[in-house]
Amino acid sequence: MNKNAIIYLLAFGLFVMVTAEIVVAGILGMIAQDTKVSIGIAGQLVTVFAAVIAVGTPILISLTSKMERKKLLLLSFFVFIVGNLLAFFSPNFTVLMASRIVQAASVGVFAVVALTVGSSIAAPERRGNAIGIIVMGASTALVVGVPLGTLIGEYWGWRSVFMFTSILAVLSTIGIAASVPKFESQESVSIKKQLAALRDRRLISGLLITFFWVAGYQIMFTYISPFLQEAAGLNISQISAALFICGIFAVIGSRIGGYGADRWGIYRTLLVSLLLHAAALMLLPWAATTFTGALIILAVWIGSAYMTSPAQQYYLVSLSPNSSGLALGLNHSVNQFGIAVGAGAGGWAVNQTSMMNLGWIGALSILVGLLAVFYSFSLKNKQLKELDEAS
Repeated sequence: MNKNAIIYLLAFGLFVMVTAEIVVAGILGMIAQDTKVSIGIAGQLVTVFAAVIAVGTPILISLTSKMERKKLLLLSFFVFIVGNLLAFFSPNFTVLMASRIVQAASVGVFAVVALTVGSSIAAPERRGNAIGIIVMGASTALVVGVPLGTLIGEYWGWRSVFMFTSILAVLSTIGIAASVPKFESQESVSIKKQLAALRDRRLISGLLITFFWVAGYQIMFTYISPFLQEAAGLNISQISAALFICGIFAVIGSRIGGYGADRWGIYRTLLVSLLLHAAALMLLPWAATTFTGALIILAVWIGSAYMTSPAQQYYLVSLSPNSSGLALGLNHSVNQFGIAVGAGAGGWAVNQTSMMNLGWIGALSILVGLLAVFYSFSLKNKQLKELDEAS
């Protein structure tokens, strides 16, 4: 199988896993009713999932650093399938929560290893594009996985959603086993070394880009449905259509981000995407007063948000080319912390001020991320200059 086909296969694997992660939002009411818990308690299925990825991924990447990469991809899917089957057969909410912990552990590891393998097999001038394609798998979960999973849950019950993702996972496992070549493990990275890496100002500033970008995005996205109801008076059908459009532009944004990182450079791609992101969030409360206005501004917002992802991950790989798994693992954790903080900050803003303030609060976080871009690249350029002078 050629390299492009392998990259798309890894993207499909990430699509399956991310679908299992975020589809809960679409079937939350069904789960709460069937397991006899409140919506708030059921929502902790999302919180725990993100927390396990944030804390567990760096640890698991360290513990499995000596394992051959293809074997680790297959092991991740095996654990993922076990977690999904546990969810399907779960007799109560406690077991369902345990299944989410198992799923999350596998998703974090697979995402990091898939990005590492994808960037390794691509030609140097195509690595940004390869990362963009794999990230596109995650964004496709938003446009296809969640609506399809919600529909399956509506007709056959929420448990069937996890059987569906199990079947897709089996197909992906077969594809990886048959086509992905063996990759030697990278240098073993201990937890101590991971903590030591946090003394690298370039890496820290790079991770701060991720944190403020994701937090700014999540401040608004967590509450996008009630926001659209209040700002534009949209009904559920219109909101569903708007979110479908969001998913399409998430895919487009991912592809543009990967292409831009290769053709225009990482720095320019990050600047353009973050500036568009901040501008869209600032304009959202005023532009989203009609259905048409909402669709236009949502397209710009989501497209620019997902445009950042491949460029940012490519940047982190470039900072640690010999330990890209470490950089991507830390980035994955920071991403999940950004989700948690953004959702919490958005909730505080809604309770203490007004939902209409979410846009500019999110934009403020994005602009702080932009400052982190300036600082991080200044450090990188300074180091390159020192190396040139030394040689």
